[in-house]
Amino acid sequence: MKKLTLSVVLAIFLVAAAPRTDDRADLLAVERAWDTAVVERDVAALNRILADDFVLVWINGQVSGKREMLQAVADRKAEIDPFETEEVMVRIYGDTAVVNGRFTQTARLGERSETNQFRYTDVYHRTRKGWQAVSAHASLIKR
Repeated sequence: MKKLTLSVVLAIFLVAAAPRTDDRADLLAVERAWDTAVVERDVAALNRILADDFVLVWINGQVSGKREMLQAVADRKAEIDPFETEEVMVRIYGDTAVVNGRFTQTARLGERSETNQFRYTDVYHRTRKGWQAVSAHASLIKR
């Protein structure tokens, strides 16, 4: 009887710990929505995507929270061209996920244009609202 009970408990644990089949797709959809919100200055969408305790490490090493991130997007002077992420790797650990990837972004301010490549890490937590970003970091790829 003990063997059967232990086997049942182990099976339940493994099923509960396994990522849901749609988690990867859901996370990639949130990533796309985040990128689009940045390009379109959609602060309302970002407000839903970012957890209240969100922490961002900017490419210059400065650290800010959700409020500062939303303000930076709202106040941004430059236009950002639509972009897509590449080399995306999604790892899921229960209700936490780590997404790494690379993107190339072009920003335009008047006649001036600058294109840069970045590697990034986004960390998500599954909530009742769905996946929300709790932390992000981007590093400039030097050419």
